[in-house]
Amino acid sequence: MTETARQRQKRQTREKILQAARRLMQGGRGLDSLGLREVARESGLAATSLYNHFPDMDALGLALIDSCCFRLRSAMEEGRRSMIEIGSARAIEELVARFVRYLEDNGNDFRVLVQQRLGSHDRYRLRIQRELQLLVDELAEDVRQALAHNQRPPVPAELEAEAAIAIMFGVGISMLDVAPAQRAILADHACQQLKMMALGGRAMAQGVTL
Repeated sequence: MTETARQRQKRQTREKILQAARRLMQGGRGLDSLGLREVARESGLAATSLYNHFPDMDALGLALIDSCCFRLRSAMEEGRRSMIEIGSARAIEELVARFVRYLEDNGNDFRVLVQQRLGSHDRYRLRIQRELQLLVDELAEDVRQALAHNQRPPVPAELEAEAAIAIMFGVGISMLDVAPAQRAILADHACQQLKMMALGGRAMAQGVTL
């Protein structure tokens, strides 16, 4: 379906508002500290115009979180199919490298997700948790397909994916506001942790116990 001029203008204005909110949060401010009138001023719009797109800050906040989550999932989905065929070690290295590139391009987005995941706003937390669960589900399916492709025994892929996302989310927090050299060290640590976790999962699948 072709986008009309009116629809295009509405989409562009909506994105302009979200970008204004992102700029206001660059110094570490949380969504709870923003007001619609402040965002309207930053975006160069009258408050009444902004209300046509977002009736309140909850609606704007959820839209911003959705946008941040979309960028994260899009970055992590890039080249997913090819990862199934390159082997576990290289796939982990590529996954971490992709996440580092995402942080370099979208560090403020990730900061928003971290802030709101740990914040007091229930709707924001639930929305982020839902998106992270989608990441877990997608990664778990990749693990299953990679093992099947390489004729390996199945593992508890959901648990492995949950652990992988938790590791990367935690490392991502550490990577914010550090020099490139330190970020490279943290990325290497993440690779090693993910490889250890994957090896442990395969060993457990084969009946190895502590």
